[in-house]
Amino acid sequence: MMDSVTPYYRLLKGHHLFAGFDDDELQKLLSECHLKKLVRDEWLFRQTDPAPAFYFVVDGSIKLFRTTRDGNEKILEVINSHETFAEAIMFSGQSNYPVNAQALKASSVLAIPCPNYIECITRHPQHALALAARLSQRLHSLVNEIETLSLKNATHRVVRFLINSITDNLSREPVIELEIPKRLVASRLSIQPETFSRILHHLADEKIIRIKGKLITILELEQLLHYE
Repeated sequence: MMDSVTPYYRLLKGHHLFAGFDDDELQKLLSECHLKKLVRDEWLFRQTDPAPAFYFVVDGSIKLFRTTRDGNEKILEVINSHETFAEAIMFSGQSNYPVNAQALKASSVLAIPCPNYIECITRHPQHALALAARLSQRLHSLVNEIETLSLKNATHRVVRFLINSITDNLSREPVIELEIPKRLVASRLSIQPETFSRILHHLADEKIIRIKGKLITILELEQLLHYE
């Protein structure tokens, strides 16, 4: 096994795409991976680049985006630590990446060769089921995003974003941490950054949320759920 990827065995073993692999299989797959270290704003790949691998984020954040004809970015997804991306390329029949990938901050990613992973799941169908579950989750997430973007009212998009970002449903005042700059969140919601900020401050003025740096506290969840 390559020394540079040995420390990441446990990280991969804890991810559901690799949890079913026995030790020998995972070690063999790791020996065929390579680690890439990226500085902030460094490109991992560009749209139409050849796609020999998918990726596991060891640490950092990677944005997936396309550039519109007028030169604006449309962010499709932000991938954070211990998440994978570009795995769908293995089964799409495409040989090139359909999006751009760029580091939002200093990041480390493992490049996992698609042919080697396919070889593993071909021998063990249970691995294919785990991958199908992962792709289904991604599809569900994208369907929700399309539904959000179909809302004409920018306020509704921001409210839906806040609701979907709540992970601690048991807390009386859930706290959301914005892991990416507000301008990038606005891009994902297809609104201008100043519009996004204005809506947040309006919700804060109404005492529905509290904003402190990257942290947004939901003060009145019930009110937010029924916000018009």
